[in-house]
Amino acid sequence: MVQYRAPWFSLDVLEPEAVDMIFSQAVLEHVEDLAGAYRAMRRWLKAGGLVSHQVDFRCHNTATCWNGHWTYSDRLWKVIRGKRPYLLNRQPHSTHVRLLAEEGFAGVITTRADEKSSLKKSDLAPRFREILDGDLTTSDAFIQAVRA
Repeated sequence: MVQYRAPWFSLDVLEPEAVDMIFSQAVLEHVEDLAGAYRAMRRWLKAGGLVSHQVDFRCHNTATCWNGHWTYSDRLWKVIRGKRPYLLNRQPHSTHVRLLAEEGFAGVITTRADEKSSLKKSDLAPRFREILDGDLTTSDAFIQAVRA
């Protein structure tokens, strides 16, 4: 049976080790506490349970180029976000992979959609200049992993 549960940022939405699979479609790019979300997923999944996420890394019309949201300082991003409860967390693909590993997920498989970048790392805001080269061209990713 498929059930929808929210909010995803609360550990008590589900009992520990209660589900076999967690999936999302274009959600995780909006989650502010991404580490907390992956921590909750690990808690909710049974051993051997699967996470499956489609993540969109594009700017969502906040810039003229698809990855231009990484050129904005945190201060400017706060202005762009305004009073919205969420917009984009601006985390690149490698952050998702790292967080899954930190939470003990195994067998991380990603299928990336790459898009040409007109930006160089020197064009990025200081906090994004150390992203991986692949992050700069990853516009979407299908990410799956198993709870060990």
